[in-house]
Amino acid sequence: MHNNHPASPDLSAPAADEEIDLLGLLVTLAEHWKLLILGPIVMGFAAFAISFALPKTYTSTSTLAVERPGSALSAPVAASMALSADVFHQIAPAAGLDSGLTAEEIRKKLSKRISVTVGKQDKLLTIETQARTPEAAQKLNTALLEALYPLTQPKGVEKKQLEMQLTGEKKRFVETSSLELQTAALLASGKVVSEATSRLYGELLVANSARQKTIADLEMRLEGLNQGDIVQQPTLPEEEIKPKKPMIAIGAAIFTGLALLIFVFARQALRSAQQSSPEQAEKIARIRRALPFCS
Repeated sequence: MHNNHPASPDLSAPAADEEIDLLGLLVTLAEHWKLLILGPIVMGFAAFAISFALPKTYTSTSTLAVERPGSALSAPVAASMALSADVFHQIAPAAGLDSGLTAEEIRKKLSKRISVTVGKQDKLLTIETQARTPEAAQKLNTALLEALYPLTQPKGVEKKQLEMQLTGEKKRFVETSSLELQTAALLASGKVVSEATSRLYGELLVANSARQKTIADLEMRLEGLNQGDIVQQPTLPEEEIKPKKPMIAIGAAIFTGLALLIFVFARQALRSAQQSSPEQAEKIARIRRALPFCS
């Protein structure tokens, strides 16, 4: 009696194939290690050298304190004004843009060169302008500030209310100042010196001092933003922000390394397939005739 057992599968065959494939991969890397290592290094240095010839970009920064007690002007509103079409049209000459450009073309070009941000805590307005030279970047930043100032002045009903309030405060200040002088003269003469007169004089001094501050605040609100509100004047940058030479070099090296790796493995795969069967060899020959660089 014979026992017929099915032949057990050869479990070692897949492992052997994987070992052969891995060995072939290592052989391919060993045969082309110079190309795979030196190629990215050379391209990285070349890209680094070429980056020195690329156009440079500089950024000028200024900071502006916008919000004041009792003022309706907020930092986000001022930021919107700074990025408005009116401001862009005014500063187009300072940006070196052609006067024949349309408003939309000017907006598109300057939107890429100007950024305005509002501080979350301090509410300060930060303006950044970009140009090809440090002087041009600073000039553009200064021009934007000068174009922004008039737009921050109150208009319409708010302006009328402030003007009426200012007129009233000035009138009352003149009256109380005259009374203050009369009271001071009376006290200086020594003819009539009483506790009530002295107390009146002290109250007049305090009231007139507060009224002077109120008048100054109203005048400031009517004037809008000005040079006095600048926290940081437009800077004259010393170093460019673009091009970023190290990043360009690293990117070129990585891209070259990946491209060479794909090229080496693709060529090795074509060679292996060519040796496997005549039919595949014919197809590969046709590919090489169509793409000579694959040979």
